[in-house]
Amino acid sequence: MSETTTITIARATRQRLGRVTFNGKPLKTADETVAALIEEHERRQFWEAMDAIDPDEYEAQAREEGVWPAEGEYADEEQMIRAQETTA
Repeated sequence: MSETTTITIARATRQRLGRVTFNGKPLKTADETVAALIEEHERRQFWEAMDAIDPDEYEAQAREEGVWPAEGEYADEEQMIRAQETTA
């Protein structure tokens, strides 16, 4: 069993937590709801950070660090893309 703690929240907030749904389904406990809200918040922060990345700057930095793939390293992905294009 995991450790638990008590937090003080307003009654109205507790009621709102009880109405939160994810993918159309209500969550069973306040703990599940809070955890899901935190995960969603972190997911949004991640994608906001990804949107802020300039692709050219990212490539330049990756090349400088020696982690940018060389031309031949995309062979498997290129074959998959070509196969998808021919069947589309």
